[in-house]
Amino acid sequence: MENNLKEIREQKGLSQLKLSYETRISPPDISKIERNKIFPHPKWREKIARVLEVEEKDIFPGIDKG
Repeated sequence: MENNLKEIREQKGLSQLKLSYETRISPPDISKIERNKIFPHPKWREKIARVLEVEEKDIFPGIDKG
């Protein structure tokens, strides 16, 4: 499933390393998410959205939280 993580992360001025530090998700996993190699489980999606200060659906448009 495609996502907008890289674009939003870059717009917010965060490196993968900084996002990793803030979310406690490993840098290789952040990279894999951005490259659509893995799809993050709900807790990771929640952490990423919180740190980037956006809605999960903005990063992962294919999810339906309702």
